[in-house]
Amino acid sequence: MDTYMFLNIPDSCFIGSTIYKKLFYENADLSTSDKSLFTDTINKVIWLYCLKPETTNIPAYKDEVRDYPEIEVIEVLLHKEYKLNRIAEIIMRTIPYPMLLIFKLEDKRQFYVAHQRTNQSDSSKNTIEEFIATDWLESDSALFAKLDIKQMRFTNFYALYSDIVDAISIYKLSTIMTIDNTIIGAEARELSAKIEDIEQRIISLRSKLKKETQFNRKMELNIEIKRLEQNKNKLLGGDRL
Repeated sequence: MDTYMFLNIPDSCFIGSTIYKKLFYENADLSTSDKSLFTDTINKVIWLYCLKPETTNIPAYKDEVRDYPEIEVIEVLLHKEYKLNRIAEIIMRTIPYPMLLIFKLEDKRQFYVAHQRTNQSDSSKNTIEEFIATDWLESDSALFAKLDIKQMRFTNFYALYSDIVDAISIYKLSTIMTIDNTIIGAEARELSAKIEDIEQRIISLRSKLKKETQFNRKMELNIEIKRLEQNKNKLLGGDRL
């Protein structure tokens, strides 16, 4: 528990119990490859904290789109780094609450968050929105100071979780470019998405370039790559395009 003191979560929220893989095998409709992924990659899943109205005095939140009765903090101890996005998706779908998901490998940690919506065709299921994930964080990461929940809104669990998502979104952007204190979470996510989209397009074009044999087509691909790199540099320089 002391490892996560920077979150400033009340001791009354501490759970510290193991979530057995059997829960996911029985409730997540996993394929054979997904079960192998859990077996080979995960050492242990730990339910660290559960923030509820009775332990935090923070109200639950519910509207026609979202139902946030509590917030979970779950730690996954790993044998190795492999297909973490897929593992995160399975865990978040099986445990349908807003969640700070922490992957731990040796002394490094990686955080995953994602807002969730109630599935309109099946209220027992949830729809996961955009994943926000950090890179691997060392013990002295600047992000930790930004995740003190007592510096966040206690209006309700949706407001609190939104502040957690925003803090991680802004931090993630700050690792690739200089940002000022005026940027908000939605802007950070939009800018990160634009940069990531450009990077993926550049990767795709470079792959095509390697296979291309016609000189004129090679020139066209090089020009397009150069244009995309210039656009990326403008974004990194603070130009929203």
